[in-house]
Amino acid sequence: MKPSLIVRIPSPLWLIGLIVAALLVDLPLQLPAVVQHRPLGGVLIGFSVAFSAWARREFSVQRAQIIPAAESHPTLVTSGPFRFSRNPMYLGLIVIGVGAALLAGTWLMWLVPVVLFVLDNFVIIPYEERSVERALGDAYRAYKARVRRWL
Repeated sequence: MKPSLIVRIPSPLWLIGLIVAALLVDLPLQLPAVVQHRPLGGVLIGFSVAFSAWARREFSVQRAQIIPAAESHPTLVTSGPFRFSRNPMYLGLIVIGVGAALLAGTWLMWLVPVVLFVLDNFVIIPYEERSVERALGDAYRAYKARVRRWL
């Protein structure tokens, strides 16, 4: 089955696009902050970038397929952050979205992590999991039974 456009667009691009869209709509409207905490937002972004980079490095070291829409998935990564989350890179992106929302504080920016979570959890990750399960079979099913999707 051919992946949808949503799956073919990498999640980091979704995050950037959603942030840019929220800013472009928000700036001319000058909406007031609803929940804002800039220091915490900065810390979350920094932590999440490092966490995602760690996960990305594990993929690189093991020569795993990073593209969710790829047809082949030759390697199952279970080390590093993949020991406690099947999707640490997606998790990191969503927390970056929360950090951006805390920096800006507006309700439009708070929609960014929500929309990204919906795209990842209900469209992108299920597609990727079906593909990996077809490629790796019982090994992936055992990993999936042992490690939660998010945390």
